[in-house]
Amino acid sequence: MAKIDITKTELVWPGKYNEDGTRKEVPRVSLPFQVIETVNESRATREVRKLPQQTLFDVYEGKEGDTFEAGWRKKSEWVHFQTQKPVDLIERVIQVGGKAGGLFLDAFVGSGSSLVAAERQGMRWIGVDISRWSNHITRKRLLDEENCKPFEVLNLGKYERQHWQGVTFGDAKEKPLAEQALYEYLAFILKLYGAQPVAGLAHLHGKKGKAMVHIGAVDAPVTISEIDVAVDECAKVKQGELHVLGWEWEMGLYDLMVEAAKKKGVKLLLLIIPREVMEQQAAAKGDVRFFELAYLEAEIKQPKKLAAQVALKDFVIPNTELIPEDVRSKVKKWSDFIDYWAVDWDFQNDTFMQGWVAYRTRKERKLPLACDPHTYEKPGKYRILVKVIDIFGNDTSQAFDVEVK
Repeated sequence: MAKIDITKTELVWPGKYNEDGTRKEVPRVSLPFQVIETVNESRATREVRKLPQQTLFDVYEGKEGDTFEAGWRKKSEWVHFQTQKPVDLIERVIQVGGKAGGLFLDAFVGSGSSLVAAERQGMRWIGVDISRWSNHITRKRLLDEENCKPFEVLNLGKYERQHWQGVTFGDAKEKPLAEQALYEYLAFILKLYGAQPVAGLAHLHGKKGKAMVHIGAVDAPVTISEIDVAVDECAKVKQGELHVLGWEWEMGLYDLMVEAAKKKGVKLLLLIIPREVMEQQAAAKGDVRFFELAYLEAEIKQPKKLAAQVALKDFVIPNTELIPEDVRSKVKKWSDFIDYWAVDWDFQNDTFMQGWVAYRTRKERKLPLACDPHTYEKPGKYRILVKVIDIFGNDTSQAFDVEVK
């Protein structure tokens, strides 16, 4: 066994030493911290002990032979996120370089430990992550913090897609070049979907098997009127099936459009264009799957004067055959697919303002399917938006127009 005594002030992290005890060539970070580290030649097992002087680390106890990481992961805050860090460790880093009221930025927020630490230290914060699941975990952890200040979850997807479109297909303003860029975008999406381009039609862009295909714009949600004209054109050319691919969707169109298309003799399928199409490697390998929109059914009740209440009635995830068997076997009813849901009682067609929320935690797995009644200050017409996030981090929203008296 090789023993290493560190006498200088430095930060030690897992993987800093090779298995033979030699130090890896990595950048060093100076912090008020000192440890004695023992390295097992075969497993690189570490023991971290608190010295008499003030140190950066707490002692994270684990079973004999546990690494530092494995020891602290037994703590209750562990959310099974591979790169998760201890909140109190990050708090100590913040105490060194930050102050209450200051601004903290984490551009790769991961499990959200850094934002929880910044919140506890009284700092303002901004967190960014490309992963939907990461953002969802972070939101739930912040909601669990007592007296957590209000925060917003903003989706910058439209701007990211616009940048991707400009870089990939060009952002020319001249009409001929702009039309060429649009054609290349449509051809690219059609190829990933396994469809062939068609010419001579205004609203139908391709065909896959017996189904016609319409593709939504990069920078705007697919609207009810957009689908309506595509369905009309599909019926006009005597085609019985239409697949609509979109990045985002106008609220509340699922039931309305599927039934309307059915009356016109057209089977309608609504599919999400996944953000993986913007990843060059995934697109090149063909590792891109288009999934149907999830179906959400909710009921709006008015239990008393000026009050409204939302109850979830059904939630369906399409393509359940693609869900891993170990997950599928644990799902006994439709609500098991829901991890979080929230209500905006006066949605203004912009930012979602969370007026009521419920979500599962590792300790509390039950989820209420009816929210608490909300009382409005005055009668009138309101738009209620219900947002559901499933166990995979995907969100589905449904808008309801109600009149309270």
